[in-house]
Amino acid sequence: MKKLVGTTAMMVSLIVALAGCGTAPTQQLFDSFEKASALETTVPASFEQLKLLEAKDQNQYGNILTNGAENNVNVKTLIDNTSKALDDRQKALDDAKLQLDEGYKVASGFTKSADKLKDDQLKKQADEVITAYTKRYDTFQTLHKQYTDLIAAEKSVYEALKTSDTNIKSIQESVAARNQVFQQVEQLKQQFNDFTKQFNEKKQKFYTEAGIQPTEVISSGTTEEKVNEG
Repeated sequence: MKKLVGTTAMMVSLIVALAGCGTAPTQQLFDSFEKASALETTVPASFEQLKLLEAKDQNQYGNILTNGAENNVNVKTLIDNTSKALDDRQKALDDAKLQLDEGYKVASGFTKSADKLKDDQLKKQADEVITAYTKRYDTFQTLHKQYTDLIAAEKSVYEALKTSDTNIKSIQESVAARNQVFQQVEQLKQQFNDFTKQFNEKKQKFYTEAGIQPTEVISSGTTEEKVNEG
C-alpha cells in the first residue's frame, strides 16, 4: 500500500510538472510579469516616505546652511537631529531596493519564455517589455548608489558646519559637491519613473495583443506615486 501511495504521489507530481511545461509562453510571461510587479507591493510606500522625508530635510538643510554661516554653535543641535533623518531616508530607499531585487529574480525567466513565442510581433512586444523592465531595474541600482553618495555628501556638509575652524571655502566646496550629486539623483529618479511607465504600458499592450484579458493588472510603482489608502 505504501509503495502504491508513493507511486501515485510521484505520478501526480509528474503531471503537475508536465502541465507547467505545457503552459503557453504568453501565459508564462503574464504570470512572470505580474509576479515581479506583485513583489513590489510596498515600493510605493517606501517612495512616498522618502519624498516626505526629503521635503522635511530640504527645509532643515536650508536653515542649517543659513544659520551655520553665521554661527556654527547654533546649528549643532539641528545637525544632530537631521543625522537621524538622513538614516531614515537611506532605509526607505534600502527597503525599496530589497523588493526590487526580489522582483528581478523572477525576471530571469522573462527572456526564456519570450524566446518560445512563434509570432514575430508578439516576440517584439515581449522584448520591449523586458527591455523596459531591465532598464528600470538597472536605473534604480544606479539611483541607489548615487543616493547613498548624496547622503554622504550631506553629512559632509553638516560635519564641515559643526567644526569651528572650518573655513568658508571648504564649506562652499562641500555644498557644491552635494548639489552636484543631488542633481544626478533627481535625473535618475525621472529616468526610473519613465522606464516604469514604459514597463506598465508595454506589458498592457502585450497582454492585449496576446489576447490575455486579466481581471487585474498590477502596476509597478514610480517615485512619485501616492499610496492608495482605500
